[in-house]
Amino acid sequence: MIVMKRGDIPVVACRLGDGSELEKQLLASGALKRLDDGRYEVFSREAVNSCGELAEPGSYVKVDREGFPYPNSAEYFLANHELTERGYVQRPRPLEAWREGQPLSDAMRFLLDSGRLTIDRQHPERYFSAWLWGTLLSSNRDAVIVFYEIARAEDGRVTDAQFNFVVREEFERTYDILEN
Repeated sequence: MIVMKRGDIPVVACRLGDGSELEKQLLASGALKRLDDGRYEVFSREAVNSCGELAEPGSYVKVDREGFPYPNSAEYFLANHELTERGYVQRPRPLEAWREGQPLSDAMRFLLDSGRLTIDRQHPERYFSAWLWGTLLSSNRDAVIVFYEIARAEDGRVTDAQFNFVVREEFERTYDILEN
């Protein structure tokens, strides 16, 4: 398991429903779609089958360096980011991550055993798959699984995990590895 934290890099983000210029740009480009019920569909790099991740008005969308949007719940975003004179910055905190080739951690074993994450060794372009943000997401074999939160029982056993895929290049540009 890798232990890392996000570097001190400004985050490009907007709150959905506020009508910001960034939201308008994402809507115009097709990276974001407003649904009839008021929710949004967010077309991240990992969105498959022409289905985007579902996000509620008031949620935040962060945009990576290649222009792909990623939803964050308002609760998570506000707890983990601060607005500075440079824009939003994610508060650095140690997180765990896993990439192919490492021994399975207890959090990875939990995801695989519970069916929350699948690995398809026959298709390297959609090697990892998981239902996240209301839709099926997938990523290639080089992606890094980043754990935002791991819940444990009193005996240390993993009972839940919040995670997402991060493309390897974005991971290497964005995170500082503390332990490997």
